[in-house]
Amino acid sequence: MIAFNPLIMAGIVLITVGILYTLVSVRAGIVMAGLGTVAAGVFLFTIVPDALNPIAFFFNGLLVLCGLWMVEVGARREATGR
Repeated sequence: MIAFNPLIMAGIVLITVGILYTLVSVRAGIVMAGLGTVAAGVFLFTIVPDALNPIAFFFNGLLVLCGLWMVEVGARREATGR
């Protein structure tokens, strides 16, 4: 069993709060969920025994990249103040 690592707990909380916060502000909710996704991806990089294995690197990197994309899209839209 995985111990309560602060990084994965932060990821879980950010994703959960982001999903719930979309009822108030969709863009801010996307940013929070994206930050949680990045935290989860970084956590997976730290626990995988061979993080530079091409398959693990691809999927964990994809998770981090998608999270950063969510943050960028949400922040860009929030900054325009539509």
